[in-house]
Amino acid sequence: MRLAVVLIVYMAIFSLLASLIPQSQDRSFYAAHFPAPLAWIITGSGFSAFFRSPLFLVPAGLFFINLAVCTVDRFLRELKKQERRHGPDILHVGILLLCIGGLVSFEGRQSGSVLLSNGDAVRLSTDRVLEMTDFAYRAYPDGRPEDWTSTVRLYSGSKVEIPSYAIRVNHPLRLGLLSIYQVSHEIQRALVLQDSQGGVHSLARGEETQAGEASIQLLDPGKPGESASVRIRDASGERVAKLGVGDPVGTMTVAGVRELEFSGLEAVLDPGFPLVLASLIIAALGLFLTFFQKLRSMGVTTA
Repeated sequence: MRLAVVLIVYMAIFSLLASLIPQSQDRSFYAAHFPAPLAWIITGSGFSAFFRSPLFLVPAGLFFINLAVCTVDRFLRELKKQERRHGPDILHVGILLLCIGGLVSFEGRQSGSVLLSNGDAVRLSTDRVLEMTDFAYRAYPDGRPEDWTSTVRLYSGSKVEIPSYAIRVNHPLRLGLLSIYQVSHEIQRALVLQDSQGGVHSLARGEETQAGEASIQLLDPGKPGESASVRIRDASGERVAKLGVGDPVGTMTVAGVRELEFSGLEAVLDPGFPLVLASLIIAALGLFLTFFQKLRSMGVTTA
């Protein structure tokens, strides 16, 4: 118990410090923002990547082993008793599973973000496409953002899997291990392209799309009245070109440059989410059983 308390206090204090110091930056960053001795300690000790360093992994491993040994030992001792109390054992199992789930999430988490305007679509996988059908932005009277809502449609192959879903802040679209979050709202100048079927595609700065055999990436939409700078990759190689209204590019034609409202969405793949969810349920069950058995042993009955 004493070892567990020491490890918990250590990890709590140093995790708090790590949250105050920017992580995974170059040495030059710490040299520029901290006194030289402190910058040397941060980079030399591994504190610049605390949650991947022995400073965190060794105590966390010791805590896991300590808790596992204590759980097994207590469980075996309880089996020998006439009146068993396995609430704490179940709680400990939940905490152990939470540690495993947190590790899986930390190591296996993948994320990516995209800016979409009305009518834009992004491919989530080989057979899933997410299309944004509407975007609504609400602000308070003083101009502060109140809410962003991206209404999307999900296709699976040629079939509509989800006809309509409103993604809001703290209300993501969950697709198994994949969650899609509403993270931002921007107004940008975008290059508008029209395909041979009359479909319209908008490209924000840095975004890329396919136009037949050609790949088009917008480098700079330019000022009003100017041509947009794009990077084109096709069978002939890679080149930077200036495009104006009516210019063909691949199988598309430039329709112009406009100011468009963009919704920022972030897709997060978290393989540890089911383990974390299960651990919280198990821990809650263990906590409930512990208090229930404690009250019963004290002679307290429930109606």
